[in-house]
Parts: sequence; C-alpha cells; structure tokens
Amino acid sequence: MDLTTLRSPIESLNPSEPICTAPTTTVAEVIETMKEHRFGCVFVVDDGQLAGIVTERDILKKVVGGDVAPKSLSAQDIMTTNPEYLFSDDEISFALNRMHVGGFRHIPLIQLDGRPIGVISVRDILDHLVRSIGDEETN
Repeated sequence: MDLTTLRSPIESLNPSEPICTAPTTTVAEVIETMKEHRFGCVFVVDDGQLAGIVTERDILKKVVGGDVAPKSLSAQDIMTTNPEYLFSDDEISFALNRMHVGGFRHIPLIQLDGRPIGVISVRDILDHLVRSIGDEETN
C-alpha cells in the first residue's frame, strides 16, 4: 500500500447515506431505526443542520441499565452534541487520524452549509485498505 491510498479523498470510500432523525424522536424509535438499517449510528438533524449523533455507545452508556425507558427519552437527550465531522474531499488519512484520536467508529460528512451528506466508519476505511493491498498483489 502506498501513500496515495491514504491520501485519497473520503468520497473514494463511497460513503453511506446518513440515517437522520429529528431531535424529538424517541430513543426507542432511534433503536428501531438502527436495527432496521443495520447501522451503528443515527444523525440528529435540526433545521437541516447536523446537531448531534446517537451511536450504539451512547445508547449503552446512557440508556441500557438505567432507570429510564427508551420511550421516555428523545434523541436530543442522549446524543453527542457538536460531533466531529469531515468533508468528502478530506483525505482518508485525516479521517483515520480523527477517528483514532477521538475514539469513535463513525464520522459524519457534511456540506459547507452543515447539511449531512454521508457517513464513514472505521470498517469502511479498513475495507478500502484491504482492497488496495489486494489490488497491489494482483498487479
């Protein structure tokens, strides 16, 4: 693997469409959405802008084992506010570094106006790196 693989723009990973919800959506609904889409996070969007992110970790830390029912909490009650984000033309290496330093597995991609347009995960990056190594071996 050469440096061009890591210097490629995030958009070369073919980011997934984000799953978005309103701040007032119940945590129970967020959980169902995550299960239905088999996705580890949901973006909380307010007036078209990324306001937060709810991850599996947020649910485990803030809901599971607590005395509060998921139907009585909203996404805004448990979301991580002002999450780190990137732009689709940022380098893969930058995304990997941000995720490592921040200790998270998903990172939102937004447009300049703050509207979410995609999401990448550590798995997306690893899959890309494995493919690039495989491509090198066949050449």
